[in-house]
Amino acid sequence: MARHLLVISCVMLFIAVAMEKEAFSFVIIVLIICCLLSWKYKQLLYFLPMLLLLMIIYQSSAEQSFRKSAPDFLKSFKISAEPLIDGDRFQAIVTQGKQTSKMSYVMNTENEKDALRHIKPGDNLQISGETRSPNRAKNPHQFDERLYLKYQHIHHVITAVSIEKLADSKPSWHTKILQLRHYLLAVVTEKAPSKVGSYTRALIFGERDSLEEETVEAYRSLGVIHLLAISGLHVHLIGASLFMIALYSGATRRLSASLAIVFLLFYLVLAGANAPVVRAVSMMCLLFLNEIIPSKISTFTALIISFNLQILLDHYQLFSIGFQLSYAVCLGLVLSRNIIRQSQSRVVEGLKISIIATLMSLPLISYHFFEISLASIWSNLIFVPIYTLFIIPACLGTALILPLFEIPTPLLTLFEKVLSLSETFAIKLNELPFNTYITGRAPLVSYFIIVVLLWSFFIAWERKCYLKTLTLLLIITILSLPIQTQWSNKGRVVMIDVGQGDSLFIQLPNNKGNMLIDTGGQFDWQPREEWQKRKRVYTIGKNVLNPTLKALGVSRIDQVILTHSDFDHMGALVELAEEIKLGEIIIGRGSASDKLLATMLTKLKAIPQREVVEGDELVLGKIRFTVLNPQAEGGIGENRDSVVLHAVIAGKSWLFTGDMEKEQEQRIMKEYPKLGLDYLMVAHHGSKHSTDATFVENMQPKEAWISVAEKSRYGHPHPEVLEILANNNVRIRSTALEGALIYHFDY
Repeated sequence: MARHLLVISCVMLFIAVAMEKEAFSFVIIVLIICCLLSWKYKQLLYFLPMLLLLMIIYQSSAEQSFRKSAPDFLKSFKISAEPLIDGDRFQAIVTQGKQTSKMSYVMNTENEKDALRHIKPGDNLQISGETRSPNRAKNPHQFDERLYLKYQHIHHVITAVSIEKLADSKPSWHTKILQLRHYLLAVVTEKAPSKVGSYTRALIFGERDSLEEETVEAYRSLGVIHLLAISGLHVHLIGASLFMIALYSGATRRLSASLAIVFLLFYLVLAGANAPVVRAVSMMCLLFLNEIIPSKISTFTALIISFNLQILLDHYQLFSIGFQLSYAVCLGLVLSRNIIRQSQSRVVEGLKISIIATLMSLPLISYHFFEISLASIWSNLIFVPIYTLFIIPACLGTALILPLFEIPTPLLTLFEKVLSLSETFAIKLNELPFNTYITGRAPLVSYFIIVVLLWSFFIAWERKCYLKTLTLLLIITILSLPIQTQWSNKGRVVMIDVGQGDSLFIQLPNNKGNMLIDTGGQFDWQPREEWQKRKRVYTIGKNVLNPTLKALGVSRIDQVILTHSDFDHMGALVELAEEIKLGEIIIGRGSASDKLLATMLTKLKAIPQREVVEGDELVLGKIRFTVLNPQAEGGIGENRDSVVLHAVIAGKSWLFTGDMEKEQEQRIMKEYPKLGLDYLMVAHHGSKHSTDATFVENMQPKEAWISVAEKSRYGHPHPEVLEILANNNVRIRSTALEGALIYHFDY
């Protein structure tokens, strides 16, 4: 049976992917094969893919109608999941009929925040606001809001301006469990100390929102982020503990297993029912069935059945990172059970499990996050026992006891100290060098090769033959991922979409040199009270610049040029230096007189720094960048003091302008009358204070690139600038309209 189910799983996987990519001819071929298999082997199981196809077609046609019709603000909305409050921001998933939307609202007062804390799943709301379609990814391989929400069956985003709670309606049994979950989360948050509450919310209820961002990042870098989410480890501890308690209480094995199944299904909803929890719960329930009915469901069979059930119920789960990692790691552990059984001690067994889990997740981690953890194996050896033996049981005890009784303060204090120590230890470990290895997103064929090598490696490990050879091949292939990502006979100029700011990346072919002109940056000038401060703060460096560069396989930048001291040009510098090695920082003479820039440069004093003026040259491989501004006397880092660079890249003339103004344009035009341009980086995001008509007429660029935010609050680019460019037959390209702008060149 397991063999048939494995074939079915592969077929269903291909159908789900093909339907998503609209490869209908491929789907038809696969379905014909399924029918032939069903006829030959007399296995009705092979009709499962046909059922999947019908469900996908029905689901897709229904969702098409949802995309076309926007939510109706005259009608009420229902909260369908646990709302999230972070500082002054309230977020919730809301439904209207069968249509689901994501709603976001900024609270105005602390009293309003206290009132909204009582909003729970099942509540009806009257919402006023604006609706929009989710955004597509603006930079290469970056977060795609449209796809992310689509895979959750959400097709609209609501920005609310007011929220009013309406009368309650009769809740369904599912809503009642979600409301119980809301109550338990509130009790844990109110009664437990800060860290105890945060960890209990994360490890028992699947709500990681209250954990400190620094802690989450440390666990992610160390490769133990799975410990902060509900996984098979947590579910196994809960299910096995309940089964053993029932047995010791005198219940039969059949009754104990039945009780465990009922509780696990209840806990599935209570824990949020995400893909890893569904996988773990469904597998454990199937294995408990062996105690109730005369069946021989193996762990492998349970895994395959669980996989098929999830795909049948929601084929979009296939595109969830949690789903992919959960099934990949579990598959590796199940198929490697003989390797694990050969262990001579618990320590060796733990080491083998850690190695297998790390290797199975490696291709997916590299593909989705562009880097892998080099500390994962030994970090799991340290942290998994701590969580298994103490932290998870303590969190479970807190969740069970606190709603009913008071827990002695000394116990909670002790637990809080243990959590603080584990956090501090993780953060200190994360500060060690060489914890992560940036791979970029390599070609798909590279990951296919790694999967084949992993399969061969595990077989060799089990049979104890050719192990050294395959280990060496696997290590070489993994370490060469950055080379495979960057290896290209073409270089590129990328205007990264950083919203209202500037950041230009220049990479020579085969990664023989990298330069970054400005980093972008977004400064929150609005003073915030304590209740308004958010734990999850969006920054250009962390959320845009660093992931984009990592996706391109960039682990080092030879030269970072900061054109001037405006925050939207240099604000992400420190965040950039925290994750990517910088060879040199270059600024215009006098720019360091700006206090904020001076503070940043002081923090990064270990990195070589220098000032440039007109006439200086910067060299990147064979490309020479001539500095046209600031003049010899320098400046104070204002727009007129911007570092302006001219370069000839693969026979094309480029001008990088920063925020220079019309006065500097006139001087450059007079001093360099024969400059001539092919590509003009439009100064100051298309402001009317730059891009003078005479300058454009004189330089005659063929293409103008504008780095500007969509719906810029400053009204950039100015209509007058667009008219000047259009009148001179200049092709206009903008990050607001296209996202990142990319030019490939031969070297």
